[in-house]
Amino acid sequence: MDYSYDEQEQDVADLAARIIGDAAVPERLAAWQASGEPVDRALWTELAKAGLIGIALPEEHGGSGAGFVEQGIVIEEAAKAALPLFLTEAVVMAALPISRYGTEEQHRRLVAPFAAGDLLLSSAPRRASTSSPGFRARPDGDAWRIDGAMSHVPLAADADRVLVQVTDDQGRTGLLLVDPEGRGVTLTPHTSVDRRLRWRLTLDDHQVPGVDVVTAPGGLTEEAERWIEAAETVARCLEQLGTVETALQMTASYASERRQFGRPIGTFQAVSHKLADAYIDVQAIRLTAWRAAWLLDRGTSGGEEVAIAAWWAADAPTRVLEAAMQVHGGISVDLDYPLHRYFLAARQGSWALGGPSRILAALGDAMAAA
Repeated sequence: MDYSYDEQEQDVADLAARIIGDAAVPERLAAWQASGEPVDRALWTELAKAGLIGIALPEEHGGSGAGFVEQGIVIEEAAKAALPLFLTEAVVMAALPISRYGTEEQHRRLVAPFAAGDLLLSSAPRRASTSSPGFRARPDGDAWRIDGAMSHVPLAADADRVLVQVTDDQGRTGLLLVDPEGRGVTLTPHTSVDRRLRWRLTLDDHQVPGVDVVTAPGGLTEEAERWIEAAETVARCLEQLGTVETALQMTASYASERRQFGRPIGTFQAVSHKLADAYIDVQAIRLTAWRAAWLLDRGTSGGEEVAIAAWWAADAPTRVLEAAMQVHGGISVDLDYPLHRYFLAARQGSWALGGPSRILAALGDAMAAA
């Protein structure tokens, strides 16, 4: 299928590329890094004023009323610049679920100001692990009390609220909003594979008032759970797509300019074959990711298609970035050269998707049960 942009989508891509490209110049990156801020707030505000932060949010919630495809375009453009905007965690995993399943009061208090760039939202990972056991909730009148911990939460110290998925003693899931400055909340900073600042969110008998309950445990339907999981997965696939696209472009340019034995190294068969294989991997990520995004815009979570996109986005970037590093040679590990940022981002993205083996096993189980 042809997933090239239509005129409106191309306009979104061009606008996002211009704004993000202006922020990705070395001088501005250095100024932001020296500030110690987890995200470039000036860039965030500029994207919000251009309508790109809330592009997929409904107009009545302060957004632009576009679709998931348009939001995916912005996410892909941010990944191309390797900027730590955390759009997946802030927009797709926080603002969109609140907009879809939250209350009108939450729409006014949180979603509309978020779309305008006046406050930040974030979210905790949904997938628990040995070191991140997740969150357990118990009722307390119209409020809920939460215990548990999750690592890899971006923007936690600066967010107005962090959306967390909880489970009650009956195994039912819900979505609650945590105030990072609330009682019983501990934030511990750490860095991840990609060297970006994240936080471990620990909750000890933390009370979530009724106004911060998006959906109480038992109120989140299976369809809603599937949509939330699919939206996060597709967004992460598009992050991976932006990462590998830029890495391959950088490598192709380098192979055309770097000369050995009187000719560009890209003309040698070993190099050209390696880059051809990388190109095939990038195209596979592109086609599967955009098909999954297209299905989301048409009201289906596209279970099998999303899983296929996730496998390609978790598996192929490792090959693409290893090829890029090998073709570049020693300069690839120079921290003054940007390729290392894409290598680390691809590794982080693969981990966030769950890894190719887990995805393939889940896809096989689903096909066997069909």
